[in-house]
Order: sequence, then structure tokens, then C-alpha cells
Amino acid sequence: MDDDPFSSLNATNIFENASSFSEFTQKIRPVKPEVGFQDAGLECELKNLDSIYNGKGERVLLRSGKKFHVERDREPAAYQSAIVRTQFWNRQGEEEYIELEIRSPHMKAALKDVIPEFKDFAIDLKHITIRNEPRCLFHFRNELFTFGVNLEPNSDAQKHLSFLLEYMQQELNAEIYSWTVMVEFELLFDSGNPSLEFPNLWMAFKPGDLIYIPAHRPTEPVAKVLEFDTMSRSCKCSKPWCVRYHRWSVRGYCVNYDGEKFGYDTAIAEIKYYEGYRALKELAVVPLQYHPDQHKIRAPHIARGKKFVDLQGRHHRRHTGTANALGKDRNSTLFGEEDFFPIQMTWINGRVVIDCKTFCEARPSHSIDLVTGKPLFKDKNCSSADFTDNQLIICHYEVAGFALNEKKWGFFHVDNLDEIQFDDNVFTSSLMLRPQIKKMILSLVKVHENEHVGFDDIISGKGKGMIFLLHGEPGVGKTLTAESVADHCKKPLLRIDASVLGTSAASVESSLAASFQLAERWKCVILLDEADVFLEQRSSSDLERNSLVAVFLRVLEYYEGILFLTTNRLESFDRAFKSRVHLAIHLPKLDVTSRRSIWETFLSMASDSDRHLLAENGALGEFSLVDLNGRQIKNVVRIAKARAESEGKPITKEFVDEALDAMRAFDEEMDGRSRKASDSDGGADDQGSAKRRRIGM
Repeated sequence: MDDDPFSSLNATNIFENASSFSEFTQKIRPVKPEVGFQDAGLECELKNLDSIYNGKGERVLLRSGKKFHVERDREPAAYQSAIVRTQFWNRQGEEEYIELEIRSPHMKAALKDVIPEFKDFAIDLKHITIRNEPRCLFHFRNELFTFGVNLEPNSDAQKHLSFLLEYMQQELNAEIYSWTVMVEFELLFDSGNPSLEFPNLWMAFKPGDLIYIPAHRPTEPVAKVLEFDTMSRSCKCSKPWCVRYHRWSVRGYCVNYDGEKFGYDTAIAEIKYYEGYRALKELAVVPLQYHPDQHKIRAPHIARGKKFVDLQGRHHRRHTGTANALGKDRNSTLFGEEDFFPIQMTWINGRVVIDCKTFCEARPSHSIDLVTGKPLFKDKNCSSADFTDNQLIICHYEVAGFALNEKKWGFFHVDNLDEIQFDDNVFTSSLMLRPQIKKMILSLVKVHENEHVGFDDIISGKGKGMIFLLHGEPGVGKTLTAESVADHCKKPLLRIDASVLGTSAASVESSLAASFQLAERWKCVILLDEADVFLEQRSSSDLERNSLVAVFLRVLEYYEGILFLTTNRLESFDRAFKSRVHLAIHLPKLDVTSRRSIWETFLSMASDSDRHLLAENGALGEFSLVDLNGRQIKNVVRIAKARAESEGKPITKEFVDEALDAMRAFDEEMDGRSRKASDSDGGADDQGSAKRRRIGM
């Protein structure tokens, strides 16, 4: 300590003897770097020290039982000691924590070889420090013992390791006795029930082992398995008012996917305080090896892991169940909006697109951050066959994606996702279009999908899309046409609601561009329903609407996917769209034959036997004569089915007639109100005209 580190500093000119700083350092660098703590810890002994605050408020080290500083002791102090145990005290004179410093090179070599935590530790340059209980020594006691047995008998290395294990046994004497009686002895019996006290729970959790977290709403809605990492206790005091709030915070690793690669992510769980002993299997976090049903737990979690791995990339799936959906608006704070969207548990029953990469781009504040300290592994194009069972069992239970019907980003439970059962019959049988029109639609879609047949515009990137215009009265099948085409082509259907695109040209352009980009990436069929506001004829008196139409035309020009537009007002159609539309399809008003087919379709969905019964007694023919559109027929069948189920009977003509009567009553009331409003407006106009005539206008 008395050596001056700057004793070799002199006033020579370094610029005369070197052309660069690197060359200068090479010349003065020692041939062999000095080894830190050389010859330290060679004495197989334990030194006990205390770290306290002196009268000046400074931390000082004392030998246990002594009243003067270690620095004042002229003996070799603790430098040669294999183990140095330091008890730290706070300013109030209360025990704070214990720090165990492993100085012996033989002990450090054994720990580096056996314990994963120290495998990359530079034992030549640093000592190993363990705070509080020597947990790692207990957890790897058997491995360390085996390592010691294989050392040269009676060598210094074997003696030092023996001393370390003996120290651990004495330091944890009471805890090891409890462990032996309440865990190891219990495991000897088939009906054994291993249990531990709350302070000693750490003994059952070995780093690298699997832990099981049972489902427990609302904190743990889904059961999961993790690779245990570490655990910490919130407080160690014995104050009665504080003890009941004590917690063990348990951290583990799961395998996750960030859109490009697989790696490890962290998860946290808690074990609340309890009195006395509690069975390990009853804990909020259970070491899997001590769970009586561990084999039953492993199988479904491994299966879920395989499904998780195979869902990498982009996939079109059906989801049924609750999901963690992101709100559409950012969180609001006192300081304005933050770039974070509230997560809401939402029932999602419909089709979703699983795409973690696009999710992270669209919602970067919710992206998956893999642990940098753990290795990233596996190619993004790997399959579940490339993973071990212990990797599959800890795979995350959610994947990121987009709910198509709800138009929400979110995290979807893997077990709630299934392959989509596409129904080709909807397009071929249920859709009320002429066969020639159906063939034309499919031909255009197939040509669009075939890159070799398609051709570009004169300007590169323009005119690559395929745009259909569906026009006709409400309820004649415009929306069904787009849905059935998407199903027939096995593509996702992305609905765009004109009402949420905004009212300004800038917001409409931004929203459309984002939706079109998603559709191109996912190869979606887009349905822009009720697109009248964008298709309406421009005029010199409405500049704001003109800008909306112009923006829509421009964005449409560069869209490269399949787009269906629907409108009920073809008479107000802007002529500029005529050249943009590849095929305009008029869906005529339903005739008797079409209505009968729709009645049969919806009644079959409700109850196929009831449909045959209604057809046999002629009721189906009577229903077909009623002037209804497809949406109204669906509503009538739904009401009749609800009435029939409530009374435990089949769908009969009486139930359908009740629903039809209710619909007629509503229509008559609406017509009556419309006539009154019309008469009122007409009367007001007549009075206004008479008044204008009286005043000579």
C-alpha cells in the first residue's frame, strides 16, 4: 500500500519514441499482466470482520471482538485467509447483511467449474463475493462434493474445498436440519408432503431448475413454467406489523420471440408470507420437481411450447377466448400523452393475424425485449423440432398480433388459437351472384396473385391493385361478397370503417396508408364498407370533401392488393373512380328465389331439422314472399331461434311469424314518423311560401 503508483512517471517526451499512442503503450506494457490478489487466500482459515459506522459517520472494518480498525493491525489481517466473513451493521447498530468473500484460489476454481453463475468469472483478478446465506453452496453441495472427491487426495485444493463445505454446513446448520427433516425425509415416502417455513423457502429453489406457477386470477390468469433464476425477500425484520407484508419475489426465465429471433425473457411472481410450515405444492410458485403432478404438467406445456415456436412469422388463425388487447388511444397523464397503450382483457372471438415483427413496429413501446445477459438462440426459420423439451416447456404462453374484427393489436393466448376452417361453399352456393360474375371475380383475383401474369403501370409501382366496386341496396350481399371471396382465397379480410379514418385529408391519408400497408404485408382482402364519402362526385362548393376524394384517389393509385368498395349511392359516383375500378358489380334486389335460398341458409345454421319441417309444411315458401333483405332475414331467424330455445321447442312458423310481426310493426312506425316529418317540412315550406308572397318576395 506504501508504493507510489506514479513513481515511474518522468518528464520524457513520448512523441519522440512512438508514432502512435498504441505503439507507446506497447513499449511500456509488462510482458505478463500482474495477477490481482496473488498468493491471497492460501491459508485454510476463516476471518470474521465487522463493518460499522464510526463517530464520523464513516464505515470502518473491525476484527470481530476487537475495538480497533483492521488497518491498524500489523498482522497480515485477512489477506491470507481463504474465507473472509463480514457482518455489516447499520447506523442504529442493527444487523444489515453478511458478505462472504471467497479468497482461496482453490475454492474459486471449484465454484467456477461447478456453479453456472461463476462460469465466466475472472477468478485471477477478483474474489467471489456471496451476500447473506451462501445459497449457491447449498444448492450445488452435491456437485461440489463430487468435484472434491475427484481431486487429488489430501491436496491443498481438496482441503480448501472441504473447508468451504464444512463452513456452509455450520453456517446453515439449523436450515439444513429443517430441510433434511421436512423435505428429504418426506421424499422417501410415496405419500410424502415436503414443506418449509417462509424464511427458508430459498432452499427449494435451485437456479436452472423449473418452477411452476399455477393459474390464479387476476394475478396469474394462465399457468406457466419458468426456468428459475433468483429470488429476493422484501424484508427480514421481525416487527409484527411488518411481517405479514413480507414477500418472496421470484424471478424466472421464459423463451420468447421478438419478431426476428428467439431468446430469454424474464417473468416475476410472488409468494406471500405465511406462518409455520406450508407444503411446497401449495405455494404460489412451486419447484416443479416437488409437485406431485409434474408429469401431467409437463406434457401440455411442452405441447404449448411447440405451438408457440411454430407460430413464428406471420399466420392467419382463429382465436376464441380472452386476450390482452391494446387500447386504441395512448395513456393520458398530467403531462400529456405517453407512448404507451393501456392493456385491456378483451373477449376476442374471430380471426387474427399473428405477426410479432409488425406488432413491434406498430407498437414499439410494447415490443418484446429479450434478456441481453442470456444467449440468443436459434434461427428465426427453425421449427419446434430444434428445441429441447426443457426449452419448449418454458416458452411464453402469448403471441403478438392483430384482431381483424376488433381492429386491435394485442397478445393472444397460444391455446386459444386454431387453424381456420375456410368455407368455400359460401362463395359457390350461398352468394347470390350469377355464375359468370363469380368466375370473373375469381379469375381477376388469381391473375392478381400470379406475379408473372400481372403487369405494372407506365410509372413503376402504380396500378398494381385489384379494385372491385359493389353497389346495390342494403342487405343484398355486398359485404358477404367480399367475405366469401376472402374465404375462398384463404386470405385475411381487413375491414376499414370510413367513420374512423378521420375527417381531414391528412388523417385520412395517414390512416389509409397504414391500413393498406398492413394489407399488402399480410396479403389481405380489404373491405371498405359504405365508402360513399370518398366516392362522391366533387364540386366547386365543397373544397374539404374534394380534398378527401383527391387523397383517396392518390392512395388508391399505389395500392397493390385486393380492395372491395361498397356503396348504396352509385348516382353520386365521381367519374374519376371509373378508370380505377377493375370490376363493378351490381347486386340486384332479392327476388323470391334468392330470399328462399337465404331463408334456407340461415335456418340450416340455426337448426337443419327445423328447416326441413318448415319446408315441408309450406311455411318456407310463405316467408320467401315477404319483401325482406338478407340482413333482415338473418335477424328474424335469430329472434325466432331465441324464442324457441327459451321455451325448449323447435323453430316453428309461429315463432317466425312473431318475429316478422315485430319487424313489420317497427317498419310501420318508422314509415309513420317519416311521413309526419315530411308533412311537417312541407307545411313549413307552404307557410313560408305564403308569407313570402304576402311580403312581396
